[in-house]
Amino acid sequence: MREYVKRFKLNDYSLFDEFYQKTSKQVYFTALGILKDRAKAEDVMQETFVAFLETIDSVKENDNVFAYLTVIARNKSINEYNKNKRIDFDLDKLQNVHAKSHFDDGGVEEILNLLVDEEDREIVVYHLILGYKFREIARIINKPLGTVLWKYNRALKWLKNKMGAFYE
Repeated sequence: MREYVKRFKLNDYSLFDEFYQKTSKQVYFTALGILKDRAKAEDVMQETFVAFLETIDSVKENDNVFAYLTVIARNKSINEYNKNKRIDFDLDKLQNVHAKSHFDDGGVEEILNLLVDEEDREIVVYHLILGYKFREIARIINKPLGTVLWKYNRALKWLKNKMGAFYE
């Protein structure tokens, strides 16, 4: 990742496609975990990379680029969520997901939508989908490690109860 940052700082974007391929999944799922909307998550993903390149000079050589991108994506997603200020958790959607016998391509989204608490959803995405360690998650969302662990375990129990056999 250091080589990409060095080149970007020199206005050499020839490897941007490669960098994007390596990092876009985590940025997308960070946004999706908060926004629960594919189109909005894709918009935030694009905004995140623009913001990253605009602030590339503030990225230090030893910085974790993945964490840096995640923080940008998280902040942009929260701003987008707050801008719309609506709760889009839908009980009908929950019942439909629970009634399905299998999950299609949107299965990850549907499972995430089972989690009512936004922060729980975010922690699950960071850990299970993006592979972050709990200590890193605690730093990203600015919560104590114990709180992150407690919320993660609570979220898994919630999912297990809501999904029954599908979870196991």
